[in-house]
Amino acid sequence: MPSVLRFDRFEFHVDSGELVSLDSRVRLEPQPAKLLALLACRPGELVSREELQREIWPADTFVDFERGINYCIRSIRRALDDSAAAPRFIETLPRRGYRFLPAVESLTGSPSVETEGPAGESVLGRPAPSARDWRRVVLLLAGSAAALIVVGSAVVLSTRSAPPAPTVAVTLFDNETGRPDLDRIAQIFTDTAVERLARDATRWSVIGNASILRKPRPFRNLEAIASSLHADFIVLGQIEPAVEGFTVLTHLIRARDQRHLWVGRFEAAAVLDPSLPGRVAERVADAAEQRIGR
Repeated sequence: MPSVLRFDRFEFHVDSGELVSLDSRVRLEPQPAKLLALLACRPGELVSREELQREIWPADTFVDFERGINYCIRSIRRALDDSAAAPRFIETLPRRGYRFLPAVESLTGSPSVETEGPAGESVLGRPAPSARDWRRVVLLLAGSAAALIVVGSAVVLSTRSAPPAPTVAVTLFDNETGRPDLDRIAQIFTDTAVERLARDATRWSVIGNASILRKPRPFRNLEAIASSLHADFIVLGQIEPAVEGFTVLTHLIRARDQRHLWVGRFEAAAVLDPSLPGRVAERVADAAEQRIGR
């Protein structure tokens, strides 16, 4: 594997996990760094989730692979300022895997932009940029300056009129088992989903405590929720009886036409696994990221 991968405005240093651009330097955690290297070494190809699992985690590793891969992809997208809804770097192919979109140049060496120190060395102790590197930087800066002169006023107007983040409303999970002892469990699933979605505040705003969201299912009106809360998407949850334990169903609904975008089903034992609400919430967030994005 090459030591440096260059794509778009970034240089990715495989060994250190550093992602370098003209104005930033981010060090990825080991697993997201390895996943990015695997994708970037095969631009334009579909890399399956199963292959990523085999390459990143040894066969004797006991982890939640689905959650781990989703976490890695989110970390990389944050570092690249990428979006699942309108990807420029990593495209998600649902239930199949991922594809790295930009062309990639394989290099050996250090970042092309650093401050030069004494005796021709960079301040980070790496070789100083070559003449070719500096010419590339000058051309990039010149192009950026020209673009700013031509479209400066348009950028200001675009910024002012940027659309607001979509709003996601989370209703109280319905306890349909007839067991009063599961009312508290339903509340836990609800609160955990709200908390998890609220972590991605740059993607969407979350409403989970409005009184209209707490109405029992027979009296719930999705049109009224969308209208009163200006909600773009609604998360519903149900706890249903099962032969042993109970079943949790979660729904992601687009408010304007009440279309189901995603439904998740989770089986629970008679005694609740403390990790289940978190895993359900994580799947809800993953579904929202893939189908709403930002």
